[in-house]
Amino acid sequence: MALEALQRLDQQKGDLPSQSYVPRTMPQVLGMFDMTMIFMMIMLFINNPVSTISAGPAAFTYWLLGAVVFFIPCVIGVAQLGALYPQEGSTYLWTHRALGNFWGFFASLIFWMPGLLAMVASLSIGITFIQGLNPSWLTQPWQQGLLCIGLLIVSSVLALRPMSTVRLVVNVITLLTYGVIVLLGGAALLWLATGHQTATPFTDLHSWSITPSNFALYGSVVLAYLGADVSMIFGAEMASERIAARHVSWGGFFVIVSYLVITFALLVVLGPQAANLQAIAVISVIDHVFGKFVGNLAAVCVIAYFPVFTTLLNVAFARLLMVASIDRFLPVGLSRLNRNRQPSNAIVFQTVVASLCAALIFLLPYLLPLGQPTDLALVVFQVTLSVLTLVWAFSSIFIFVDLAVFYFRDRERFLRLLVVPLPVLWLCIIIAPLACLTAMIVTLLYSPIPQQISNGQWWYIVGGLTAICLVVCGIASMFAISQAAWQDQSFEA
Repeated sequence: MALEALQRLDQQKGDLPSQSYVPRTMPQVLGMFDMTMIFMMIMLFINNPVSTISAGPAAFTYWLLGAVVFFIPCVIGVAQLGALYPQEGSTYLWTHRALGNFWGFFASLIFWMPGLLAMVASLSIGITFIQGLNPSWLTQPWQQGLLCIGLLIVSSVLALRPMSTVRLVVNVITLLTYGVIVLLGGAALLWLATGHQTATPFTDLHSWSITPSNFALYGSVVLAYLGADVSMIFGAEMASERIAARHVSWGGFFVIVSYLVITFALLVVLGPQAANLQAIAVISVIDHVFGKFVGNLAAVCVIAYFPVFTTLLNVAFARLLMVASIDRFLPVGLSRLNRNRQPSNAIVFQTVVASLCAALIFLLPYLLPLGQPTDLALVVFQVTLSVLTLVWAFSSIFIFVDLAVFYFRDRERFLRLLVVPLPVLWLCIIIAPLACLTAMIVTLLYSPIPQQISNGQWWYIVGGLTAICLVVCGIASMFAISQAAWQDQSFEA
């Protein structure tokens, strides 16, 4: 009854019911350090630079370019939106306030779906690091799938614990992972200091250039910077509203520096050919310089990162379902909290859906007579990941659309809460969506698995599935809005 009363009151004010209900029911336990660690965990996959080092020093050019044209504008945009509306829900809340119910739910749906698949993708990368410890482990897709599902269940158990417990685990594992990055930087410097030659020549200026042969990396780098708005899902659980802008600024700085350090270490110690080693190349750097024992310790720290990352995503995106449920766009059961003040039904629902996705990716190839299960699992995984990454990229454009709408709607309030000079903000609003759209086009033009799917086939397979995904999300949004409107009429009656 208390929720229904708040829904009636907020409807009269034009606010979402979740804006007032969540702060009353969820503990505000996340401080500046906690939010920064959350942001840094969400934004960094330690293996991302491996795929870029094949371009040599040009990898630095792409990481800096992606940061300037997309990531830094995203950080500034999220900081500004967090200053305007520091409540629970991130893109869901901001787009609802800017564009209304339909676009708010649509933006959150295409934000939520990729986050769900990222739970599976992160565990798949973690499995790759486990295989690096012993190549004879987990060689079959069905073994990888069962382990992935098992880790999803284990991570969901942690996700159901109090937020104070979750944040402690996230903080420790994030610090350990970034400690590995410091170790990588130290390994590169020690390698040079002990008289070894760099494995990559940096003096040729042409090797730093963007060329048609390496332009596919632009899409990979920009899309690696997706997710700057995820941490603000916890907006109503921050100890202070000022944390909103500060944590993304500090976290963004450390993320950019970390990607550059990892790239430097890989190029100095191993060289561009290390891209063939895939994710385990990161650990190979430490093996080369400090020995196998230290490398194994670093591998354990990195492996621990991925199930905890999955837990964090589960906790975060369950809150999207929770606020949408409070606002009557989804069944009310998804907003139920357990005794630890976690949206338990939403967490369990996401775990079940993610487990089904893992089964589809890793186990379905055994049922389809289309080739070797190992090859087919790779194709299904890459296509699914690319489609939902493109959907996620599309959702990030709403950050800048929302900013423009808020500026023109209430300039006085907007200028009063400005976090950067207005010309800088407008530059971000213009450049970032264009950079994102360019990255999406590049991703469609270049297949990451050309041996299995050619570039000519890739763009219409992935592009077609992406379009279908967006249409389905649009239809689902219309249905959700109609259900909410019907419930509004019931309240009025």
